[in-house]
Amino acid sequence: MKKGLRRWLWLGLGAIVLGLIITNLARSPEWRDFRWDRFWVSLTQARPGLLLLALLAVYATYGVRAIRWRCFLDPIKHASLWVLFVGQVLGFSSIYLVGRPGEFVRPAYIAKKEDVPMSAMVAVWLLERVFDAICLVFLFAAALYFEPLGSSTERGAAVVGAMHHFGNAMFLVTALAVAGLIVFRLRAEKATAGCVRVLRFLPPRPLHHLEHFLHSFGEGLGVIQNLWDFLESAAWTVVLWVLNITIFWLVFQSLGGGLEHVRWLAAGLVMFCAALGLVVQFPGIGGGYQVGTILALTEIFNVAPEAATGAGILIWIVMSMPCLVLGLLLLIHEGLTYKGLKAITEEERALVEPAHD
Repeated sequence: MKKGLRRWLWLGLGAIVLGLIITNLARSPEWRDFRWDRFWVSLTQARPGLLLLALLAVYATYGVRAIRWRCFLDPIKHASLWVLFVGQVLGFSSIYLVGRPGEFVRPAYIAKKEDVPMSAMVAVWLLERVFDAICLVFLFAAALYFEPLGSSTERGAAVVGAMHHFGNAMFLVTALAVAGLIVFRLRAEKATAGCVRVLRFLPPRPLHHLEHFLHSFGEGLGVIQNLWDFLESAAWTVVLWVLNITIFWLVFQSLGGGLEHVRWLAAGLVMFCAALGLVVQFPGIGGGYQVGTILALTEIFNVAPEAATGAGILIWIVMSMPCLVLGLLLLIHEGLTYKGLKAITEEERALVEPAHD
C-alpha cells in the first residue's frame, strides 16, 4: 500500500473514532446542557501570569530535549547544543503542521547539520521513544496510586476502576519490556538474528524492514555504554516530563472553574490521557489530544464540560503555538522553508531506507 493512501486511511479511521466519541458525549445529559457563555468566560478570564509561566515551561522542554539528545549522541559525536535545540523545535513544529510524517524532521535536520549518519539519528530517536514511554507509564502509575481519585457518577467510577486495571497491566508490561531491553542491549546481534530466523515465514519485504528496524534499535541502545549514561539520560527524561505535567497544571490553575482543585500529580494523569489521544491526530488541528484531556477532566475529576473543553483547547494552543512561532523564526534564521526542510528529510531518510529485492 502506498504511503499516501495509508496515511489517508489512518486519518479516515481516526475521524471515525473521534466522531463516535463526540457523538457519545453529545448524547450524555451533562453535554446536552453545554453552556457556550460559560465556555467563553472560562477562556477570557484565564490568568495571564500563569499562562506566561506555562509558555516558558514549553520552551524549556525543547532545551531539555536538546540536552538529552546530546547525552545520547556523545558516544558518536559531541554535537552542538544549538543545532540540537533548533532540530527539536523544527521537528515538533513540523509535526503540528503536517502530523506524524513530520517525525523524521528532527533526526534528518540534525544528521545533516552535524554530519552524523542518519541511521544513528534514527536509533537515537527510537531510544528517546523508549525512555519517554517508560517514564510516562511510571508517572501514570504514581498518579493512580498516590492521587486520591473519585467520581460522583457511576460511569466515572467505572472509568477509574478500569484505569487501575489498565495501570497494573501497563506497569507489568513495562517491567517486562525493561528486562527485555537489558537483554537486547547485551545481545543485540544475536537477538536480531534470532528474531529474523523465527519470523522467516514472513514475506521478504516486511522481514527486511523488521531486520533493519532491529539493527537501528540495537544501535540506539548501544549509546548507553555504562550506568552513568543511563542515569544521566533517565534524569533528563524525568525533568522533561515533570515540566510537561507542570504545563498542564499551570493551565488548569489559570482557568479556574473547578480546575484549580486539580493537583499537580492529577494533572499528570490528565496528560497521560491526552498522550493516548495522540494516536488520533489531524495535521494543524490536533484532535485526540484535546478529546483525551476533556474526557479525563469530566469523567475522572468531575470538571464541568465547559471548563474541561476550555482547558483542552487552551493546552493545545499553549503546547503548539510557541513551537510554531519559534519554528518560523528559526527557519528564517537558518535560511530555510518548510519545503526545504522536507527536502532535507527525504534526502536523509532515503539513506536509511532498506533496499528491496
